[in-house]
Amino acid sequence: MLFQVGVICLVLFLSWRYNQTRAWLKKFPQKKGLPVLRNFFQVQVKDHRIEKLFTEWSKELGGVFAVQILNKSFIVLNSFEAIHEALVEKGESFSGRPQQSSFRLRYNTRGFSDLVFTNPSPRWKLMRKSAHRHIRMFGSGLKRIEALNLSAIKELVSEFRRRGTKPFDPRNDIHSAIMNIMTSLLVNRKYKTTDEIFGYFIEMEKIGNENLTSSGKGVELDTFPWLRFFGNSTFKKLEHQRLTRDKLWKLVKDQVMEDFRQGDKNQAEGLAHVWFKLIEEEPLVEELNAKMSFSNLIIAGTSTTSNSFYMFLNILSQHPDLQSKLQEEVDSAVGPNRCVSLDDKSRMPLTHATVLEILRYTTVVPLGIPHASLTTTSISGLSIPPGVQVLNNLWALHHDDKFWEAPYEFKPERFLDADGDVVSASHPNRKHLMPFGAGPRVCVGEVLAIGRIFLLVATTSQVFNVDQGPVKVSCDARDYGHGLVLTSEDFEIKVNSRNDSLYVD
Repeated sequence: MLFQVGVICLVLFLSWRYNQTRAWLKKFPQKKGLPVLRNFFQVQVKDHRIEKLFTEWSKELGGVFAVQILNKSFIVLNSFEAIHEALVEKGESFSGRPQQSSFRLRYNTRGFSDLVFTNPSPRWKLMRKSAHRHIRMFGSGLKRIEALNLSAIKELVSEFRRRGTKPFDPRNDIHSAIMNIMTSLLVNRKYKTTDEIFGYFIEMEKIGNENLTSSGKGVELDTFPWLRFFGNSTFKKLEHQRLTRDKLWKLVKDQVMEDFRQGDKNQAEGLAHVWFKLIEEEPLVEELNAKMSFSNLIIAGTSTTSNSFYMFLNILSQHPDLQSKLQEEVDSAVGPNRCVSLDDKSRMPLTHATVLEILRYTTVVPLGIPHASLTTTSISGLSIPPGVQVLNNLWALHHDDKFWEAPYEFKPERFLDADGDVVSASHPNRKHLMPFGAGPRVCVGEVLAIGRIFLLVATTSQVFNVDQGPVKVSCDARDYGHGLVLTSEDFEIKVNSRNDSLYVD
């Protein structure tokens, strides 16, 4: 009898304690769920596009609401006002990363030893500062970033030309080109697709996208980590990713150390070289931090740009009027006798606006990287304690039909003023565009990514006519497949060269 009373008292105490620690949640609008399970079944959407579900919920619940799944809770921000408040106005307070109920991230990053998913710390600041400095170096005078990108773009053009007029799926060609841009940035090398090390780069990036999705298969590990002891398929992939990353890092480290031994200053200019020097100079930074951060940048830098540009080629093939206008602009601004330069961006407003529209329309990272409150703070006047996970629904921000006219139509003119110039950074349309986040944790590669997409779009317009192939899919952004990064279904294009003299050996 005493045992039964004790159990009842314990259950009542734990229930009271849970309600006390979650009292702040009651102030937030939320969908009514089931006892204990809360919103568990409601978020099990068929296509796993949870950001679309949250966008629909925001029409009923407003720009800020809470979601509860079992004992896990988080806040979803859907409106510009709330997202801007969290990322910019209170960026320091919300600059943490969620580290509770995040088994996959903890395991994948070796206890949050990386750059992207760790909380702010002196070590994080050193790693981020060194990455910023290196990227600024590549942006100096715009010439080095051009050389880095155009070399890989030249090879992409060659691959497209090799197809002749036959239809083909450009996905792998694009992915390989973007990956080589990233390897140039990270280790100052390009690789052949047949090289062993290049295969590891590709494999690690692919598995990373599969393992860390915010919904669908794999999320059960975050709530029930013990499933890893019972043959869980996602955990097996996590282990495989670790093994692949370790093999890749060994090869990269060997090359970096050889560059240092040879004393070749020109070769030793990759970000990996910078981080190995930092390890020697700063006791706070260890090799594990460099390895984990290296992995972050491969996945983030390759998946986003390659998927965005892949989606754009499908859009371009279905918008011949836009293609003609882009071709007219590049012909006028650049001409047929030289390659496109980043210096041309100021003279190519439509192309620049098209890049901005690609970023808005595709929103390939729809929920961004999750944030967490570091201090007691508030959002939209509602108090939040430390350690609360916050999701910024960039999909809702970029497809808000109350702000964007026809948000599911691809219209670069959204970012042009009455004179045909790109609207300024202070224009509402630019302020409502946050594909790289904002504030203290804005993506370190934002400038590189925008420059890369500009060169890809402008070069395609200069050199090719792009038409649909026999394998057709919708270019509607609502039809993209889910993942850490959104993806399009496979499609085919046909390209006809309109300039055979450029980008040739």
